[in-house]
Amino acid sequence: MKKITKIAALALCGCSIILSGCSDSIPFVQTKPDFSSGYTISAEINCGKLEAAADISYNAENDWEFTFTEPKSLAGMKLRLDEGGLSGALGALEFSVDENSQYTLLPEIISKAVEALAKTPAEKRTVSDGIITVETSFNEQPVTITADTSGKLISLKCPYYSLSVNFSNQNKITAHEPSSESSSENAGESSGEEPSLTITPM
Repeated sequence: MKKITKIAALALCGCSIILSGCSDSIPFVQTKPDFSSGYTISAEINCGKLEAAADISYNAENDWEFTFTEPKSLAGMKLRLDEGGLSGALGALEFSVDENSQYTLLPEIISKAVEALAKTPAEKRTVSDGIITVETSFNEQPVTITADTSGKLISLKCPYYSLSVNFSNQNKITAHEPSSESSSENAGESSGEEPSLTITPM
């Protein structure tokens, strides 16, 4: 009986040594940050002499909306960027956009850089102290964008255009379809309701 006990103890000890040796060789797998889901975010923008602030909504690739809150000369102006190009609105007034003007270049640079970040493979991203850095370009000019490992944007810089952007207050957008109960009540009728949106901190 004593021999059996000793053999069992030695076997358990050997297993623990093997497992402890293996634990050092198993890499820590970090959750991949998601840069492609919809979100809202605030941006402080410096571009040459222009100091501005905007609330940005990213719905999907090639689907962006920028609402300027500062300066007063731009406050309330919305720029929408989608597959059809860039369009502008101020309240109910819609207007054509000069794509070569300074303030209309901003959505182009920001959107292209963020979408490039989402598409860049993990092995081509630089990670240091929890900060992800990606080098991309706009009109062949270098752009640097940073984010944290949870997927929150931090900053963007494009020296050629004297552009610097700091991001904050990033919140995920979640769409909710109408409940089955409300759908059954409206059976045979078109309610015309759009899915509701919930904005949650990331």
